[in-house]
Formats: sequence, structure tokens, C-alpha cells
Amino acid sequence: MKTDYLQRLTPVIRYLEQSYHKELNLEQVAKVACLSPYHFHRIFKAVTGERLNEYLKRLKLESAANELFYQKPPVTEVALDFGFSSSQSFAKSFKQYFGLTPSQVRECQRLEEFVVLLRSSKIGHTLRKNGHEFESLPHYSSSEPKQRRQMMEIQQFDASQFAYIRVTGPYGENYQPAIEKLYGWAGPNGLADSTSIFVYHDNPEITPNEKCRTDIGLLIPEKVDTNNGVELIAFDGGKYAVLRQTITAPSQYKTAWDALIGEVVENGIEMDSRPCFELYHSFDQQTGVSDVSFCTAIK
Repeated sequence: MKTDYLQRLTPVIRYLEQSYHKELNLEQVAKVACLSPYHFHRIFKAVTGERLNEYLKRLKLESAANELFYQKPPVTEVALDFGFSSSQSFAKSFKQYFGLTPSQVRECQRLEEFVVLLRSSKIGHTLRKNGHEFESLPHYSSSEPKQRRQMMEIQQFDASQFAYIRVTGPYGENYQPAIEKLYGWAGPNGLADSTSIFVYHDNPEITPNEKCRTDIGLLIPEKVDTNNGVELIAFDGGKYAVLRQTITAPSQYKTAWDALIGEVVENGIEMDSRPCFELYHSFDQQTGVSDVSFCTAIK
């Protein structure tokens, strides 16, 4: 059955519209949408076009602007009411978003003056038709699949063994020592040509960067003896949505993951909680160019 992610997220979005100023329990929010916290942030962005923290920040700033214009409270009072640490941090965020200072909005006396200010700013935000609230509804992705340059595929991975070295810290950092140690073990055991995958266990928008876990390893057909920090566990295999890309710059990894999750959401494919991974077909150490399949587990 096709999964309607917009329908799943609508109760969450309505809740956030009422509770953006509160401290949120992400596990509870994800549970409302029947999603794992691991996948929630990427699915939220694919549906709304915004990351969760960007969405919440926008709601705060738009509501603060309404209050400044209609109620005329002190700027510092608004800053604290909306969870900013100081009027300075509030003013900085406000200016970045609207192209205006909080005081400029507060000093407007007529709606027409307010609209002229907004239109003259670099940001150029618009008001709702009723003139009382900013447009705060996200721009949802169409439920119809869109044609993309890269095509997602569904692949079945066989069960096997996974020999790996754990790296804890920001994703993409300090991988080389683990890779060298892994292949220093794999070479003498005749396993250096095995399929290489990087398994990601945590969502960096939930887990602190220094606590994120990456397993850098090789898929091998059977159990073997390990040493030198190499661990061995069963790889269950199963069904995955896969997007294969040639990566020429580090920034393209994030873009590829977003594209894959966007395909999954648009096609209404049910995800499950198994960790996602990158499968490396090739990697050129001199140029940094890699041929990678981005894989996320599905039901």
C-alpha cells in the first residue's frame, strides 16, 4: 500500500503550529507521524521543503513580527517570549529573515506601510490574504512523482556478515585511519575486494555530532576471525531504496541523501528503522571522486 507522508505529517504540522514556542520531545513528535526519529527529519524536509529547525524558527519569527506590528510590545519582551536568549540574537535572526529590524516593524502604524516595508526589503515576504498573519503553511511536495535526473531503484540485499570498525564523531571526519586499519586486516585475509559500505546509525539533527556512529566495513560471505579492532556482526540484508551517483565533492553526499528520501516520500514507500548506508563501488583517492549507492531500508 502506498504511504501518504503528507497525511502522516499533517497532525504533526498542526501540533507544531500551536507548540513551536515550547520545548519539543522529538520522539513523541515522530511517533504522532508513525515514523522513527531516525527518519523523521529527512521525511519532514522532503514533505515541507524545510528542515524541522528551519520550520520552527520561521514560525517563531513570523509570529513575533505579527505581535510587534499589532500589539507594539517592547522588542526585548518579544525576544524572550519567543525563546531567544537576548534582544540582540532576536534582532539578528529577524533581520536575516525579513530584511528588516524588529523596531522597524514595531514602528509601523498602518498595514499599508508594513507591506511597503516588506516589499522593499531584500526578503520580500508576503502576508496572508486576511492581513492578520504571515503565510506559515509549508509548501508541500506534490503527491505525484516528479521526474529526476537520477532514478531510484528498489534492491534486495542478501544476508551476509559485516566486518567493520566503529568511528564515533561527526559524519565524514576521521574515517581514513579506520579505513586503513580495516584493509590492513582484510588484505591478509583475502577480503580486500569485498563490498565496502558505510553504515550510519544516528541522525545528526537529533544526536550531537560528537556522538554520531559510523560503521566502516565490508560485507563478507561467512564468519571469520577478527582482530585489531575489527568487529563482526550479521548483516540482515532485505529491501532497500537505492540511488546511485557519482560524487565529486563532499557537499554532494547530503544532496544525494535528500534526493533519495525525496523519491521515497513522493512514491509513498514505507521506510523501516534499519540503518541507512552508503555502498562504495569505487573511490579515487587522488581525485576524491566516488561511485556510490545511497541505500535506505524499506518494508
